[in-house]
Amino acid sequence: MPDFVLARDGKAEAVIVVHGGVTNGVRYAANELAEFLGRISGAKFMVADKPVPGYRTILVGTPYKPANPEELCVRVKDANTLEVTGDRSRGTLYAAYDLLEHFGVVFCARDYDHVPRTNRLAIAGDYKKVDWPFMYLQRHTWSDTGWNDFAFNHKLRSHISQAIATKAGYPDLAEDYPHRYNHAVTTQWVRNRDFGKTHPEWYAWVRATDSRNMNWVCISNEEMWAQLLKEIGENLAKNPETRELSVAIGDCAHYCDCDKCMEKVREYLDPDGSEVLSVQCYLLANRVARTFGKQYPNCRFNFLPYGDRQPANPNLKLEPNVSGASAELWRNHCLPADCNERSAVSLAQFCRNVAPGNGTYVWEYLANFRDWMIPFPNAYIMAQSFRYYKRINVRGIGTQMQFCGMGDLSEMKLYLHGKLAWNPDLDVEELITTYCKANFGPGWKGVKEYVDLLEHARLRQRWTWYGCYVPDTSHFITDEDAVKMYRALENAVRATSRDPVYGPRCRRAQIAGLSLGIWRYQDMLGAAEKLKFKMPESLEALWYNWKSAIDDSANNRYHKWFAEGGVDYGKRVTQMFGTEFQPTNRTPRQAVLRITAKDMTGGKRMTRQKDKDGTEYCQFKVALQGEPEKIWMNTGFAEIGYTATEKEAGDCYVFATLRVGATVDVDPASAYVGIYQTWFPNGFGVKGRMEIANQAIVGRKGVDGWQTICLGKRRINPESRIWVMPGILHPVDYVDVKEFTFVDPRLIEGGVADTKDEKAQAHSIFVGCDKFDRDRNVRIEQDRIDNFKYARLATFDTNAPVNAVSWTVKPAEAGDWDAYLKVRIGAAFALDQNAAMASVTIPSKCCTDCGAVQTPARAHVSGSLGDEAWQLVSLGRVTLAEGMKVNLVPRAGTNDVPHYADLHSVILLNPGYLAKTQPALPEPASK
Repeated sequence: MPDFVLARDGKAEAVIVVHGGVTNGVRYAANELAEFLGRISGAKFMVADKPVPGYRTILVGTPYKPANPEELCVRVKDANTLEVTGDRSRGTLYAAYDLLEHFGVVFCARDYDHVPRTNRLAIAGDYKKVDWPFMYLQRHTWSDTGWNDFAFNHKLRSHISQAIATKAGYPDLAEDYPHRYNHAVTTQWVRNRDFGKTHPEWYAWVRATDSRNMNWVCISNEEMWAQLLKEIGENLAKNPETRELSVAIGDCAHYCDCDKCMEKVREYLDPDGSEVLSVQCYLLANRVARTFGKQYPNCRFNFLPYGDRQPANPNLKLEPNVSGASAELWRNHCLPADCNERSAVSLAQFCRNVAPGNGTYVWEYLANFRDWMIPFPNAYIMAQSFRYYKRINVRGIGTQMQFCGMGDLSEMKLYLHGKLAWNPDLDVEELITTYCKANFGPGWKGVKEYVDLLEHARLRQRWTWYGCYVPDTSHFITDEDAVKMYRALENAVRATSRDPVYGPRCRRAQIAGLSLGIWRYQDMLGAAEKLKFKMPESLEALWYNWKSAIDDSANNRYHKWFAEGGVDYGKRVTQMFGTEFQPTNRTPRQAVLRITAKDMTGGKRMTRQKDKDGTEYCQFKVALQGEPEKIWMNTGFAEIGYTATEKEAGDCYVFATLRVGATVDVDPASAYVGIYQTWFPNGFGVKGRMEIANQAIVGRKGVDGWQTICLGKRRINPESRIWVMPGILHPVDYVDVKEFTFVDPRLIEGGVADTKDEKAQAHSIFVGCDKFDRDRNVRIEQDRIDNFKYARLATFDTNAPVNAVSWTVKPAEAGDWDAYLKVRIGAAFALDQNAAMASVTIPSKCCTDCGAVQTPARAHVSGSLGDEAWQLVSLGRVTLAEGMKVNLVPRAGTNDVPHYADLHSVILLNPGYLAKTQPALPEPASK
């Protein structure tokens, strides 16, 4: 079948015809087609109300019966007709943009669309495409663009409000109706500012403080109910066409602890006996929905239980006219959403509780609210997050992006958001590459290098916490990373310095690197010298470059709101002017800092205990019902920790030795170990602390011995605190903490001998991948950014088994050791708690009963799709002898086995040396 030719040699061979000659959004779609097809071909396309003799017809807005909401259809009907249509005006406009993208157009930014040129514009004669979004209820971003830009939002397939659409003259292109699930109870209904003083008893009572929280109500107070129902009834009477009405809890609320409200909660305990306080939201929403459901059958009542645990009691059902949104604020915001171990009992359970036909919303967070300008590695996580949302029946999303359009590649992230909210199965790597080439032209390689460096930093080590209120970057971006990122974006600017098309957006992209440089200037000096890169001569010069980029005339359409709350960048930066910065030295002052139970402090529930063998430890016990205070991340209640002093600051590996009394076979989070960090940008202390590391401790019923976990290599500042707090997924009998240990990285990253006694056991031995056993399915790979080698076990040879990565002990390594493996797992799904097993085996000895090789030590190794980062796994105290093997064995025999298992090194630490605090290691000999 011959091609359908639209234009050739600068002349149009088709006319765009608006079906029915309408003047609404369909004509807007036709006009957009005419403009862009003209720019592609160099031809002038006519928009007509009926076909024109001698021309083919591009028929826009043909009557169409969609099978799915917002469905689009582009098809060659016959040799003379190309139909561009869809579900109403919006579907037709989406079809027009889809056709333009088929021709290579990339909608990049509010001020730029990439439009290729050709002298022959044609489409296959049998072309047909029908498509629709999975996220059809809502696709919206909280951003400068999302709030204000009619045209670019539609190019991104994002929804816009009725107000924006009406102002633009196309009300039929607005969202179908307002989506309401924001804070409402105490802010819109029974407002605390109206009744807080006269009726404090209407609001939530907080038992721990004997006070009222004015952001939620006492659901057992009937006077409150009378006022609430009165206000909602009056509102619906005035607005009977309302499709959605919010009865969501207020921001920063606390559920009511009064006896009557808690009695209602305890009527619906979870199957494991846990109290689920969000039951109060369910009871409130259900009662409102039952009250008004018959009179207003088309109205849905939404609530917002944030990321709280959702009830799984089968006797508590949501009314069929109740739904809402989940907002998992406390989660790792640079890992995909299904990597959050609590999401199964939060968002996913909420989706299970909502009637299947309703679909739920997600209040998503894709920004660092403390600073929208600094690097934040969340570009690659969107696809996996959105695929997760699709699986669990989320059908609407309202995402808080960087509110500022000049933030860290914010327009690229808007582009990804639009594409993936429509189809989360798209290849995110391909999307990013396509975007960079289109938007940055000759500078695209520099920007893509920055994106790759940032993604590599995200996955350098597991248990890094990426909170959405963390202004520091030193916990994941190394000093060398920072210089390389700065350099990459500078290269992009240089490549386009005289290019009026691409230069302004490369300069805009550079703002992330300049922002990084401002806060990490002191850290970057030493790394820049090593990399032979010249940094700006002063922080003042860097600040001048940042302001120049911000004030570039190309950015005039963007507001200058750089962080939530309007943080004054200028005031924070200029206080550091005039300082003679020296390269940062993070070498710890102790080779080993051992922190025992007597040094620990904690919350009210912390007690000091002693085992029968004399082992001292700290303990807390909490229940998932009946506690006087909340147990979730409440440092004043159930917490055990240690606060570092100035003398203990430095870069070190952080270990914790603990045990948990799990009550289920596999508890993804019996406890949490983490670090709260103080911030010292360029050596200047900033008030407050932020979370920079967090590891969920997997508990296993019956496995109750001491285990040592490693949070990785961390930058400890004065007053940084390492802590342990309880999980909330399942009851846990106890959490015991024996010690924390800070270890000089040189002991982990390379062997260190005892310099005082050459015959003594080494302080540590480092076994690299060059010493591992050979295997047909083990290959030595090289990290392309950090430039180290590691062994990868994968199905390279389908004719050979995928068994293990192993190392055989030699005589020089025999002895008693604390053994660790540095591993990385390419898990097939999120939160694979049994992805692999680390073990020590004695090949020469087998069990006399079953014939299995003797295994004196083994440890589970977890992995998670979307979190393929390196981690140190402890095998505990082992006695190694010549011929024994240390192994990493991935799970086998299932359809979801890990894609690969990487082993970087085996680390043997001398337990006698680690048993007490040790003085600093000698400085390495100068080369």
